[in-house]
Amino acid sequence: MGTAAKILTSIAILSALGFCVAFMMEEIWRRAAEPERLVAESQSVSEQSPAVSSEPKEQARDWKSQLQRTAEDEISFTEQLLAEGEREGGLLLAVTLGDLDVDRLEAHFVELMARDLEDYRALEFAGRILEEIARREPELGVALLSALSPAEKERLVPSVAKGWTLRDPAGAFDWIGSAWIEADGDYIDRALQNDLYVNAMDALVGGLRDYGLAAETLLTLKDPELKKELTELVAHRIVRDGPENALDRLVEMETAYFDTSVMDEVAEQWAARDGVGAAAWVLENESEMSSSGVRSIAKQLTLGAGEESLAEFHRGLATIGKRDAVAAEAARLKARREPYVSADWVSAIERPEARRAAVFDALYEIGYEDFTASVNYIDIVYESDDVERVPVVYSTLKDWVSVDLDAVAGYLGSGRANLSAALSEELLLEMEARLPQG
Repeated sequence: MGTAAKILTSIAILSALGFCVAFMMEEIWRRAAEPERLVAESQSVSEQSPAVSSEPKEQARDWKSQLQRTAEDEISFTEQLLAEGEREGGLLLAVTLGDLDVDRLEAHFVELMARDLEDYRALEFAGRILEEIARREPELGVALLSALSPAEKERLVPSVAKGWTLRDPAGAFDWIGSAWIEADGDYIDRALQNDLYVNAMDALVGGLRDYGLAAETLLTLKDPELKKELTELVAHRIVRDGPENALDRLVEMETAYFDTSVMDEVAEQWAARDGVGAAAWVLENESEMSSSGVRSIAKQLTLGAGEESLAEFHRGLATIGKRDAVAAEAARLKARREPYVSADWVSAIERPEARRAAVFDALYEIGYEDFTASVNYIDIVYESDDVERVPVVYSTLKDWVSVDLDAVAGYLGSGRANLSAALSEELLLEMEARLPQG
């Protein structure tokens, strides 16, 4: 074979090998939990593609075999990891993790922890190994964690929580809930414990898709902020999987313990993508939703779907409180730009106390930028002799006294306020107290 032909052949082989190796590393990194299937897929693709010869395929296998032999020695392999870039080192680690037994994983973990001061990436790589150890033997993961310094422990404990959850989620959550509490009942570190819950919950719903255990765990939490954060995480995962399918699946599971907070959050995230679709699902499953949940649907419909879709959603709700929540949200969002439409939605609110709260929300939306817009809105919503108007006018003027004293005085002098003498006197006294002295 001539020199030119040899060069061309070498280039072709190296190009094919580079493609094969890069493809295999990327796929293993993305789906490290399924190495056997990935190998089968890689072989199938190679066999079906005439562009990739058997020789580069064999060289790719030789490359992986060489990498596995290197990984048997923790010192050499650690040096190779740290010699690569952060992404490349992570890919090399992902390729080898599944082929190492627990003893070798432990040796690699110890070696990487010893290199922490040399390279900041060593601790990150050690965390990935510790996660794998905890996934296989949770007790060993906890033992290795216990031997670390407080700072190291804080950095790596999420790896144990995540790995243990993938192996035994119920056991992992029991550990998170009890291992971080002192004998006297005080938390060792509440923020750290909350972070463990987040990591474990992400593994539970993101890796295992176990929404039932996720729901049970949410009900055991006492910290409202933590519960809210985890609820949002669970809802995000449900929506990412396809909200219409995931929600129907949850209903079929007969998970009565899945409280409305999860459903509300799912509905809100779904509505941000597809307001009309989310509204249709909520109408079919209204009992699963709270008034807050339907209000979030109303927000998305008001902002993007049009008046008819919003009106249809409002009419379709069976519960007065939920209908009022929808009307109140529509009134609030339209108060600045479409005050007359907003007033129509206020009139659709059936309970007087809810109607008054909606007017105050709308006035807050208008804000303190324009006194005239605020009092005009009140006049649009109420007739001058409406008894519900009086507390709204009085409260609004009282708020405006500290913002624009002259505007309040002018409005009172015009007679439009239509307040009783006693209420007018109270406002005048407050205004007098705010006048410059002397």
